[in-house]
Amino acid sequence: MSSGARRLRIRAGAWRRYAERHQLVDRSHGSQSLVTVLAGHKPQLWPHTLPRIARAVPAGADVCLTTAGIVQPELRAFAEQHGWSYLSTQRGHVCVAQNLTLRAHPDARLVYKVDEDMFVSDGFFAALGAGYARVRQEAEYAVGFCSPTVNVNGFSYLDFVRHLGLEAEWRERFGAPRRGHYGVTAQRDGQAAVWLWSHGLPVDATAAAFARRPFGYSVVPHRFSIGAIVYERDLWTQMGGFSCREPSPGLGEDEHHLAVECSLQSRIIAVLDNLYAGHFSFGPQTGDMMAAYRDRLADF
Repeated sequence: MSSGARRLRIRAGAWRRYAERHQLVDRSHGSQSLVTVLAGHKPQLWPHTLPRIARAVPAGADVCLTTAGIVQPELRAFAEQHGWSYLSTQRGHVCVAQNLTLRAHPDARLVYKVDEDMFVSDGFFAALGAGYARVRQEAEYAVGFCSPTVNVNGFSYLDFVRHLGLEAEWRERFGAPRRGHYGVTAQRDGQAAVWLWSHGLPVDATAAAFARRPFGYSVVPHRFSIGAIVYERDLWTQMGGFSCREPSPGLGEDEHHLAVECSLQSRIIAVLDNLYAGHFSFGPQTGDMMAAYRDRLADF
């Protein structure tokens, strides 16, 4: 490939990262903190997760409720009610949606990203930001992003299980614990998700118990699920924005790009020991979770 063709290919790739029809209702006020709420596809959870997120938003932060590939009048109304921005895209590229969100908030230096199926507690974002700042100060490596300990997660489920003193029971029910992104029981088996949740309710009590733990963190050596994370704008800038792969939008393309870029930039992914959030389920687990908890979500 000639150098000219290579430059054209790079320009085309950069253009695709923002090239999507979208609608933006901008209620931002130039905050240096931005909470991006990625939602649109799990309406049964919205009455239980979104109010939690709203209560936890740091004072003065901008919030943008973002829906990739769909316009949701209910979510647009929720955003208006809470003074949030609302951005929707025509196609399902979560990377493009987030690129457009960050471009619409140029003053944001610290970016919190949370999915619609995450159950967070009061003070969550402030604690996540404080944890990130401390890891950045103490770690031997540059930091890519930080996450809380999450129950239904291919890495931190084991820390969750050990904190509760349930590793022996896990082994009896599900076999030897393994961490990873693919093929891990905690993120593919529906009954494992149901079992993890059965020991972590109510969410606020579990979060309070984790908050009493001493500060610490674990470094993740593999791709990590990004349901609730915090990162700085400079990471996104150095990435050139989230990469948009064609032709299929695909779920998790933002997660894939973050994992690759953190590795290339020698940045660590850190999971905080003393902060907890509950993840409802991965796709294959949702049927079992809804069968077990559909009528109990208000008790979470």
